[in-house]
Amino acid sequence: MEKVDITILGATEGEIAPLCALESTRLPGIGGRFFSIRTHRGLRLLIAETGIGKVNAAAITAAALSRVASGEVWNVGCAGAYCGSGLEVGDVLISDNCLLADEGILTRNGPAPLSEIGIPLVVKNGLAFCDAFPAGESLGSAQKILSRSPFSDNAFRLRYGPSLTVGMTSGDLQTASARFHRFQALAENMEGGAIAQTCLLFGVPFLEIRGISNVAGERDKACWDLRAAVDHCLAVVERLLEGYRRIEVNN
Repeated sequence: MEKVDITILGATEGEIAPLCALESTRLPGIGGRFFSIRTHRGLRLLIAETGIGKVNAAAITAAALSRVASGEVWNVGCAGAYCGSGLEVGDVLISDNCLLADEGILTRNGPAPLSEIGIPLVVKNGLAFCDAFPAGESLGSAQKILSRSPFSDNAFRLRYGPSLTVGMTSGDLQTASARFHRFQALAENMEGGAIAQTCLLFGVPFLEIRGISNVAGERDKACWDLRAAVDHCLAVVERLLEGYRRIEVNN
């Protein structure tokens, strides 16, 4: 099986295009999508577009991890920040816990967590995971690298905290507010938790890095800034890759 240091997955082409700019080898994936393998900053990377949503994200992640032996998987891209989270458009969130919004029991009194069914999504090393996938060793490594080389131009803020994976994005500020108060996550996206779950099944460390493109529940795209979200997210990715390259060289 071919080996790569890091697999980097984004939901849309725009979220990963800058990483695919240089010459790379293309491998057939699934659903008409391709995996690009390239060497960047001394690291061998697999880069792929998953498509939006949990099923696409899980399927492409599983296909990639069945094709290559990957040291880590990073999910990159955009997210909508909840009012009250302290995040603003252009900031970057690195998830310390990927929460799932849609698993559980729906009753007339509202939703109840999956744990009440009594059947976890994943059991790994004796631990049961129902609707949350905490970040592991990749988060610790990222924090060390970024603490040694902080961003100093004040172009954006970097935060660590929980993210929420949803099947349907918040369509208004009231829905977003209800989700924020229920889950206490800082931002929402449509893929992270599914990729985290798949990585746990494969036993591969996972990291989620998301640039904030909009306020969750704000559907007027004139208020969004996708370019800043992607640019700042990938600036963090580049800083991490440089830090990982130095670790590889020193070892």
